[in-house]
Amino acid sequence: MQKKMLKLNVIDRDGNKQSIESEEGITIREAIMDKPAPGMFALCEGNCICATCHVHVAENDFSKLKSAQEDEIETMTTNDISKTPFSRLSCQIELEPELDGITVTIAPVPSL
Repeated sequence: MQKKMLKLNVIDRDGNKQSIESEEGITIREAIMDKPAPGMFALCEGNCICATCHVHVAENDFSKLKSAQEDEIETMTTNDISKTPFSRLSCQIELEPELDGITVTIAPVPSL
């Protein structure tokens, strides 16, 4: 079965918006690393421990996401990030058809 290509809108740290197409089933982190790949992003390579893949999900898209799991909540709580009510770690969001067209803003670089 061929996987569907999904649209992901990414706003970088400078406010520039880019639309990218990524394969269903990969994480938003992986999609960003394949295309815009900003510096100081996803340093733990998707292991949910550093919060450098932190994104702010567009308010109208946030309700489409599955709830954050305990390890993601703990990582966001214990790292110095600019957390908002729409914060998530992009390594924990798998692209699924219902997320086609989702918009995320790459959060500022956290203090390491």
